[in-house]
Amino acid sequence: MQRIYRSFWTPEEYERQEGWRHIVPESTCTNCRLAVILHRHGRYQRWVITLLGKLLYLWIARFLCPVCRHTISYLPDFALTYRALGPETLQGFLERKLDRPDVRTFFDLCASYRRQLYRFAPELIRTVGAGLGVPPPRSVEGFWPWLKKAGKGLRPLARRLVTDFKIGLLKRYHCHQPARP
Repeated sequence: MQRIYRSFWTPEEYERQEGWRHIVPESTCTNCRLAVILHRHGRYQRWVITLLGKLLYLWIARFLCPVCRHTISYLPDFALTYRALGPETLQGFLERKLDRPDVRTFFDLCASYRRQLYRFAPELIRTVGAGLGVPPPRSVEGFWPWLKKAGKGLRPLARRLVTDFKIGLLKRYHCHQPARP
């Protein structure tokens, strides 16, 4: 299982401060919903692209529920699930801020993510509906304006999609779903 948490660090600060060591998990297991003390259960590494267009290899904290034995990873919200590109870089690309270092350096990857976003749009719209407080668009052409209006940027929106709707911005992932008994 994966939790997306609000990070006040940039990826560079997270790396420098060893952010994964400072994660305090919730007092309730996200899988079995019991009030427990989650135990640190290692870490894993993943790539993240910074706003300066650099690739960083960061550690991500994992915790284990002593009751249901499921692991929970805590991913900072400057990253997207299973993606090197972060939500702010994708938003920069969608807003045509092509002079930004991250967008310019990873232009082709941004274009690929945009295609994935629009391909996934119908499922995302069906799942969320008006749950974001804004009526969904009638066509895919209105998708990006809808996302912009519904959230205060893709970073908090991506976190909310996972937390409230159990769906990612680009795909529905198994790691966001509660485990089956």
